[in-house]
Amino acid sequence: MMIDTAVIPCGGLGTRLHPITRWLPKEMLPVGLKPVLYWTLDEAADAGLLRAIIITNPHKPMLEAVARNYPGPVDLEFVPQDHPRGLGDALLRARDNLGGSPFMAVLPDNLFHGANPSAAVLDTFRTTGLATVLLAEIGRKEAGSKGATGRASVRKAADGTLRVTAVADKGAGRFDTAGDDVAVTPIGRMAFSADLLDEFEDVGRGLPAGAELDDVPVLQRLARREALAGVISPARFFDVGVPEGYRDAVTASPARA
Repeated sequence: MMIDTAVIPCGGLGTRLHPITRWLPKEMLPVGLKPVLYWTLDEAADAGLLRAIIITNPHKPMLEAVARNYPGPVDLEFVPQDHPRGLGDALLRARDNLGGSPFMAVLPDNLFHGANPSAAVLDTFRTTGLATVLLAEIGRKEAGSKGATGRASVRKAADGTLRVTAVADKGAGRFDTAGDDVAVTPIGRMAFSADLLDEFEDVGRGLPAGAELDDVPVLQRLARREALAGVISPARFFDVGVPEGYRDAVTASPARA
């Protein structure tokens, strides 16, 4: 299965970065004189993706205006998400635009310096034919600059690729290595076939009214079935959705557009 489309969820309100994100969407925050969203689109283009479906929020009109001025070779489409109801909900909003095609979820608040992580995920997706998630190895000392994500367990498959065998629930605040020097966690690059959206819908039907539809329950389902591949990227990972991660990304980025 070939993937040529990224789904980029931008519907959140960036509450962890208040007060600046009360006026400026977090995807527009500058890193190296370039908006965060442009870094994400550059990565998608470099990985060979041709189209990006950007999930927007009507309360962030600046985002679409800035995105339309992106100078790179990616065709953009915009789909509204009137309330931030979780990553799973954002992906479901893109269903009609995807038209049954596989896709890559690319979260803009995860930035990387080094080898293209989207390309690595796409390569593993093509090799295994399985849903594939990027994995980060996070040390105890750097956990305070990463948002809360669930720790993962992995094993090596016969073909040499990794299988994610378990994903823990997300914690609160910052990432927790549970006392280990290093822990592995899924982060914001995921390749899915279109039928995975049915899994998100099924999970959503079991949620109470108004609850967010997250990606973790679907990743947990896939892991239990040993149907989730993983790839560890050597690129340096910045979580720019939290103040500490944004500070580190700005400090580490060259002052160039």
